Amino acid sequence: AMIRDYLASYDYNLPLDDAAVDPDLPLVRRRLASLAASEGLDGGYYEAQEMAEAFLDAAREANAGIEEEDSPARVLLRDILDRDLAYQHELFDEVCQLPLADAAAHLAWLADLMKRRADMARPIAADLGYRH
Repeated sequence: AMIRDYLASYDYNLPLDDAAVDPDLPLVRRRLASLAASEGLDGGYYEAQEMAEAFLDAAREANAGIEEEDSPARVLLRDILDRDLAYQHELFDEVCQLPLADAAAHLAWLADLMKRRADMARPIAADLGYRH
């Protein structure tokens, strides 16, 4: 049972915890990692990915000189925020003062970290007979 005990104690938040205190990372990334640590595996990833894509779309629109209030990227971002998920609002609040391309890059970095976290947890959960 030793390996099961070891796997059961495996902390899949380690990459997030490490990032949260990494002095080489920009403060915004440390803060994003810190606030994401309390999120579920799948939601934590998908909702970060969705925000990253929305900001990327917004950055593309800005580069193209699109300024309409009802542009697709603005509508998408408003729809996401209207859902009122605390996590996505927190992500938005962390990056909303930054240039759009920078915000998108930071969110994409977080989404990648969250995907690796979910991917790491899956085989461990399977080994232990968990479902999530």
